[in-house]
Order: sequence, then C-alpha cells, then structure tokens
Amino acid sequence: MPKNPFIGQMNRLIDIVEKQTDQSDSGAEIVNEITISNTWAFMQDVSGTEETDGKIKHLVNRTYTIRFDENVKSKSSNLILIDDSKKYEVLHIIEIGRRQHLEIRVKNYE
Repeated sequence: MPKNPFIGQMNRLIDIVEKQTDQSDSGAEIVNEITISNTWAFMQDVSGTEETDGKIKHLVNRTYTIRFDENVKSKSSNLILIDDSKKYEVLHIIEIGRRQHLEIRVKNYE
C-alpha cells in the first residue's frame, strides 16, 4: 500500500501534459500537447520488467507521488509526464488517502 510522502521528499518539478489529436485543413492528424499541471513530486525508481517469449519488456520504470489534483485524476488516460526534459507515458494513477495524494506509474515514452 502506497503511503504519503514527507513534504521534503517532493523535490522534483514535473509537467503533466495531455495528448490531444486534431485534424489539419488537409486532413492530416496533428498531436498537440497541452500542459494540465506543473507540480512538485516525489520520484521512486522501480525496476519492473516482464519476460514475454524470451524478450524482456519494460513495464514500469518509475512512480511519482504528487498532491491530489482533480484535473490529473479525471484525465488519467492520454497523459505524458515530463521530468527533466524526459518524457514518460502514464500507465496508471492511484489515489492515496482521501483526496490527499496521487501515485502516478509511468514508463519511458516511445
């Protein structure tokens, strides 16, 4: 069970952006990234891998814990987390406590 971080542990400034697809005048698909949150987070490295047919695939690289944000929780799919100019794809968002914190599980964005 995840626990609440101490305030001093939230020492990484991250951006959470939403992927939004639009169509240009010529009919081509355009992917826009809209920042929905810029917040401090507590980061933990997790080495989660899974072996499938002899191939090792990365599933979860890191988890980030942020203060509760209704915007982030409601748009849990189609999100990208940016930390130190590296992009991570959001896999899952877990609420910790009663609207206290959110745990965000991510993997490298490809």
